[in-house]
Amino acid sequence: MRRGSFLAALALVCAAAGPARADDRGITVFAAASLREAFEAAAPAFAQRTGIAVRFSFGGSDALVTQLKQGAPADVFASANEAQMKIAADAGLLAEPARTFARNRLVLIVPRDDPAKIEGVAGLARSGVKVVLAAATVPVGGYARAAFRELNGKSGFAADFASVVERNVVSNELDVKAVATKVSLGEGDAGVVYATDVTPALAPKLRVFPFPPGASPDAIYPIAALKAAPNAAGARAFVEFILSKDGQAFLRARGFIAT
Repeated sequence: MRRGSFLAALALVCAAAGPARADDRGITVFAAASLREAFEAAAPAFAQRTGIAVRFSFGGSDALVTQLKQGAPADVFASANEAQMKIAADAGLLAEPARTFARNRLVLIVPRDDPAKIEGVAGLARSGVKVVLAAATVPVGGYARAAFRELNGKSGFAADFASVVERNVVSNELDVKAVATKVSLGEGDAGVVYATDVTPALAPKLRVFPFPPGASPDAIYPIAALKAAPNAAGARAFVEFILSKDGQAFLRARGFIAT
């Protein structure tokens, strides 16, 4: 069904394109920072299939929604959580209901030499530990804090674990990539990112620890074409491509849990 939907959207693109110049047929995709590697890998395949070039604007989903509400031109929005997509929907920005296209998991990262000897999530509450998180309004920052609250009073965790960790936060970053970069450079003792942000380039610089089972649900990624899209047919085609078997393969290859 998804392949059929993609082909139908592609037909609309071809019908709508007419004599337009190639540069008029591109689309702009606002996407959560954690999607950078997967989407940049998928874009050439989409362009080859459709003739539509893709420009990306990556960032924290909250910042992207703010830009969209202020009138920034874009065709597609892909968020790292449902809350920011709901804000976009409530503001009347979506051309159609959003659809979930991927999931992700939280992990704790520390520099490879682990100077603070954290050895797991419980170590974030030790005195003097420098924790780097994304801001609470950024999806990964919200997910992390929810996970900490879920651990309050659990075996091995103090009743006020989340509050203690918050006091250890030394930096609130604008997106998840900034968290991963800071920790990899040793500018913090630990941080929380998505599993997919431990890229091949960063993996040698980091140690990675999972969250305790049940502490953090999967991060949900919705996508939607935008009502004010300059290239509405192209926007629909991109959404359908990401939801298609081919698009999902790019996400899966980079560690996302495909739908």
